[in-house]
Amino acid sequence: MAVDALAGRLLQLLEDDSIVASAFSRSMRKTLQPLFWSGALREEKAGGGKRVYISDREALTTWIGARYPSGLMGPETEMPARATAVATFRDSKAGDELETRAVFMRGFHGALLRRSEGTLPLAELTESFGLAGVLIEWSDPWQFRGSMALVENLEVFLHIEQVLPEVNAALWTRGRIDHRLLRWMAAMRGLTVIHAGDYDPVGLDEYQRVAAAMPGRSRLYVPDDFEDRLARFGTGELLVKSAAVLERVRAEANDEVRPVVALMDRYGRALEQEALLVPLPSNAGRPQ
Repeated sequence: MAVDALAGRLLQLLEDDSIVASAFSRSMRKTLQPLFWSGALREEKAGGGKRVYISDREALTTWIGARYPSGLMGPETEMPARATAVATFRDSKAGDELETRAVFMRGFHGALLRRSEGTLPLAELTESFGLAGVLIEWSDPWQFRGSMALVENLEVFLHIEQVLPEVNAALWTRGRIDHRLLRWMAAMRGLTVIHAGDYDPVGLDEYQRVAAAMPGRSRLYVPDDFEDRLARFGTGELLVKSAAVLERVRAEANDEVRPVVALMDRYGRALEQEALLVPLPSNAGRPQ
């Protein structure tokens, strides 16, 4: 597999001697511009569109060697992520800025993802396989309209329809949300998000980050029986572990977060989101 989207396009170009011009995104064209200026690559009309051709294969392979020291397929041996980034791009931080990001999503109520190349039936894939693995290319990312739950932990993600049956889609954040994913979501004006994370300082801090990036298009999910669940299943250990974060949350709390913090202070406990999947005993008093 090519190390990034551009490498994949270059592999195809080297194999076929030409490639449809639209295969290169705007950012890819910017990267390749020196090759067009030097004449190593040329663009010509072909049929109803345009194609990019190789004029100087040696110059192209030299340029590829300078950009990809381990080749377009990357290192042959498995290494830690940052070592791989050095071997692939000569930069340990480059791995954080790859042109793609793989995420797991689930869809409901006919949910679709769309982009220039076509449509992905997210709800159908979820019904058939339980979830969908989606590769987001920052140069041409998937677009979504509707409500999306941002779910911190895997078990709740896999059962989110029990917690939020009305939601159109869910994305597993695996903890804090990658800043590029947050920018991607903020750019989709037809998207609203529902944050479903742990009810602890870190989870609330993360929601405040989402709310700042998407003002008016985000809300914190707090079930009607939250106080009962906090009293019954909450633990004080989560507050102790994140005392410094709690102070920041307390100082920056908005109208949604403030009541949750007040209940956490009252009971001296925080709540893991998996507690949302636990049935409450019927006719049981609230534990203290």
